[in-house]
Amino acid sequence: MPLAEARFRTLAEAVRCDVDYPPFDRSVMDGYAVRAEDVRGAPVALEVVGELAAGTVSNRALRTGEAMQINTGAPLPDGADAVVRVEDTEADGAGGRVVIRKAVERGTFITRRAEYVRAGDVVLAAGSVLGPAQVGAAAAAGASRVTVYRQPQVAILSTGDELVEIDRRPEGGQIRNSNQHLLAALVRSAHAEAALLGTVGDDRVALRERIERGLSADVLCITGGASVGPLDLVPDVLRECGVTFHFQKMKIKPGRPIHFATGPSGGLVFALPGNPVSAFVGFELLVGPALAAVEGRPNNRPGLLRATLRGNIAATRDRRTYVPARGCVDGGGLLAEPVLWRGSGDPFGLAGANAMIMRPPGAAAVASGGEVSILLLGRI
Repeated sequence: MPLAEARFRTLAEAVRCDVDYPPFDRSVMDGYAVRAEDVRGAPVALEVVGELAAGTVSNRALRTGEAMQINTGAPLPDGADAVVRVEDTEADGAGGRVVIRKAVERGTFITRRAEYVRAGDVVLAAGSVLGPAQVGAAAAAGASRVTVYRQPQVAILSTGDELVEIDRRPEGGQIRNSNQHLLAALVRSAHAEAALLGTVGDDRVALRERIERGLSADVLCITGGASVGPLDLVPDVLRECGVTFHFQKMKIKPGRPIHFATGPSGGLVFALPGNPVSAFVGFELLVGPALAAVEGRPNNRPGLLRATLRGNIAATRDRRTYVPARGCVDGGGLLAEPVLWRGSGDPFGLAGANAMIMRPPGAAAVASGGEVSILLLGRI
């Protein structure tokens, strides 16, 4: 595809530079191209025999006793082997000459041809994600078109009679379907394509029809209906649709009733809890890394980091526990402070977090100033 359309796509083939880069010896300063031997006894006066702007090439070589005015990025003339900064020169009153006030060594303020890469060198490996810097490198390498992996399509389905769309005011026992928008944003942040299947109530026939549609995608994400209540229909309906379960519970908090399966055609299926923080944690731990693997790239999110706790945190029981937190750098070290949130159904506390404090099972309480492990949220 055209490079201009490939931002945040994943390279399926390496990008090689088609020329030496830089393609010529060039100046990295505004000043004068000289022969280092001529200015060894500075101050000395040299005859100015030309001017070189970026993009122009001298039609003559530099000879003993001569200098050429040169701009940043311009090719060095034959015979020159150094550049003197304009700040280290002054005009000669006689005209047509420049006084070099400071001696320089050979190679000063010059980038040599192929100093960055040689023609044919790999500049971006397969599996690289084309962020802004990588797009710039590909452009410099002459890759006007790149070969990338197809973006995975993720079908998103929300379940539950209690759900209403976000433009409606909930009544009675209703709540807004925020999970569909949360998951769509997470999918897009993982550089995948979100296909919204909407909301389906606690109706087995309607649920099966919607799940069968979703199984045609690379990945199906379902929220709600995955626990053990009488209206938690998702696991049974998934079985009816021919999926193979690999696990149906994780020893984590929040997010215990997480199911992972593969569909009849090999697509991935994640049934996540309906509470938004639980769904978020399940995506961060499982779905995001899986999407990276599907698209042929590494999971670039950093692993667990050590941080100093600001505030207090309770002991844990038998599950690995994730607590929304704010992480920041302070005095060269990482600090983590739990955000105010009221459990896995609270999307507002989660909105203030940029990290999760991870607590292993059976961990003792930690007071302010103690050390904790944090997982930074988001990905490249």
